[in-house]
Amino acid sequence: MLRLFFALQPTAKQSAALLARTAPVVEKLQGQRVPAENLHATLCFVGAVAEDKVDALRAAAATVRAPELRLRFEQLEFWDKPRVLCATGTKESEAAHDLARRLGEAAIAAGFAPDIKPFRAHLTLSRKVKSAEAAKIEWPRPFSPSMTVRCDRFVLMQSRREDGGSIYSALDSWALDDDKSR
Repeated sequence: MLRLFFALQPTAKQSAALLARTAPVVEKLQGQRVPAENLHATLCFVGAVAEDKVDALRAAAATVRAPELRLRFEQLEFWDKPRVLCATGTKESEAAHDLARRLGEAAIAAGFAPDIKPFRAHLTLSRKVKSAEAAKIEWPRPFSPSMTVRCDRFVLMQSRREDGGSIYSALDSWALDDDKSR
């Protein structure tokens, strides 16, 4: 079984810049830095999928159309229960919410049972954060200057757990178009 989800990803350059700018906070929190290639904003978590069903999921995703979109990250948040540091925004993208909803609906129509949750744009920057260190900081914390991530495609990603943590790899992607006339 493959553990799959749909996501938006910053470019490699944007990921590297974001991690470089937040490195002092991650170090202070004594967390485990997320590798740049693992940064993503989850749109729809599908879960365990048999290998012979992946093509059906790809076909469902290919039916989803959406415009290019932008995600703006302007603050850092510590989430205590999963012990993660995330970049978040104060204003959500309607287009991203709509894309997440459409992907969930397409997955359900194709016979999958995705974990449907309201979309909230966030990029996990660090895991296994020391809660005692995080308690010394007031959250949310402004992230200035903010960073805008332009998304021109969505990705089907696989998550694999390994000794060093989760490894994410893109299995496929679909272009978002810039036709705003819909």
